[in-house]
Amino acid sequence: MMKKLLIGLLLIGFIAIIGYNYLYQDHVDVNQSKAVASFTATELQELFTDQNLQNDQRALDQIIEVEGKVTNVDKNTILLDEQIFIELSADIKLKENQSIIIKGRCLGYDDLLEEVKIDQAVLMN
Repeated sequence: MMKKLLIGLLLIGFIAIIGYNYLYQDHVDVNQSKAVASFTATELQELFTDQNLQNDQRALDQIIEVEGKVTNVDKNTILLDEQIFIELSADIKLKENQSIIIKGRCLGYDDLLEEVKIDQAVLMN
């Protein structure tokens, strides 16, 4: 009986460790990662609004580069060409109407706000 209890506890512990490591994987370092694709802000917006789900996979949950003009600046967020919402990974001083290239992880398209969301972004130029 004691042997079965010990084996059961070890099995539960093993499953818990595997589950924890699966759920809490290391985060991707955008600075060290290479971008899989490069888009202008307009191209990226069209990619998500063309109703072709296969096109979405080119950018969705990928490290991408986006080029555009800054149209709105907040504390740690910017808006490129009024279409791409970007959360910056560091506090960067940017000005409106400034052309930039950023690299970040594409989270997808927000239908309600009609914006593409990018996080962990770093300035490339």
